[in-house]
Amino acid sequence: MASCRPLGATNGLSYYTVTASGINPPAFNPQAYSIGATIYRTSPTFTHTNASWQGANIICTENSNEYWIGSGTPINKIYPTSINGLGIRITRVTGSFVLPFGFTGYYTANYSYTVLPIISSSPVIVELIKTGEITAGGSISGVFAEAHENTPDGQLLIQVTYANPVIIKPTIPTCSVSTPSVTVPLASVEGSSFKGVGSTSAAQPFQLGLACSGGNAGTSTNTYITFTDANQLGNTSTTLTLASGAGAAGGLGLQILNGGTPIGYGPDSSATGNTNQWKVATIAQGVSTIAIPLSVRYIQTGNSVTPGSVTGRATFTMSYQ
Repeated sequence: MASCRPLGATNGLSYYTVTASGINPPAFNPQAYSIGATIYRTSPTFTHTNASWQGANIICTENSNEYWIGSGTPINKIYPTSINGLGIRITRVTGSFVLPFGFTGYYTANYSYTVLPIISSSPVIVELIKTGEITAGGSISGVFAEAHENTPDGQLLIQVTYANPVIIKPTIPTCSVSTPSVTVPLASVEGSSFKGVGSTSAAQPFQLGLACSGGNAGTSTNTYITFTDANQLGNTSTTLTLASGAGAAGGLGLQILNGGTPIGYGPDSSATGNTNQWKVATIAQGVSTIAIPLSVRYIQTGNSVTPGSVTGRATFTMSYQ
């Protein structure tokens, strides 16, 4: 049962909300920093967002402490971010407390206390730390830090979020698709050449291309791709749905192959870990073109094959991680 309650929250929440602003790292060369080095350091501005004009006051029915945590699970007091290889360390300057940590004897039972935006009245230092190879940029948003009652799992007292996404700009190679639209002509085949469900035809090769540039010497980026079945967006199998209609063949599908293995389909998304997303290559600085060799073949999907036209449509989404 919660023992603390806010006395001045204006939006009905049982905790106070705060934003952190002023975290604006410049572009940086990830190769210029060793693992564990600080890439960027600043002291953010914290602002209450749901406190009344009377202030952010809290009262507890028992003696309570504030326990401050960051977002995620820390390793050596460095919290992960949404950028692979980049962590965040949050320090209360007075006393050199590094999150996670707790204050003792902070709230005396049945007394009203003013809740300060974060970690008492001390300035706060934020550091972005290199924790691994950084091969992609992106943004950091959401929860910055939280204060809970007594323990990390205790009642939420204060939640601090980023006022704006923090944009991370490593100077790494960038790529664009040089083959945004590819038409692959398919050979005509006799229906009798298919011997049952799962039987396939010879494969027709084709390729996609990337054009890459930029980046500091020694940097790289990891390139991933997801194919989406444009005729059936929810398809996650390895068989591409054929377009239907008058004159369409029946009992067949198409498979796109990567290295001879049928690929699966997934949502049209560049998110890390997207369904059936796969790695194309690690692209080093100085590499200007990348070819992605693929092939396509027929596969029998029905008990019988009926003659007609075959049209399959797939889109692809690149992701740089």
